[in-house]
Amino acid sequence: MTSTTSLKLPDALKATIAQVAASEGKTSHALMVETLQSAMDDALARQSFHADGEAAWQDSLRTGTVYRAEDVQAYITARADGAQGAPASGEP
Repeated sequence: MTSTTSLKLPDALKATIAQVAASEGKTSHALMVETLQSAMDDALARQSFHADGEAAWQDSLRTGTVYRAEDVQAYITARADGAQGAPASGEP
């Protein structure tokens, strides 16, 4: 289901949208819908990221469990290098 929404766009933005849409072989409408969808996907991902961070922060406050920065860096580096598990390290 779709619904109609009206947007008042500055002339310069409307011209830019038309130019970019034409260069991509799309209608202005299609470009705006795709752009809005992409922006909403990004916004939802940011909200989820922040919610996960807040939950982790609250868990750290509740449990008192924290990790040394050196251990976190080693873990991230190992993961970036393709390791599947956490590197051997001391207690949290």
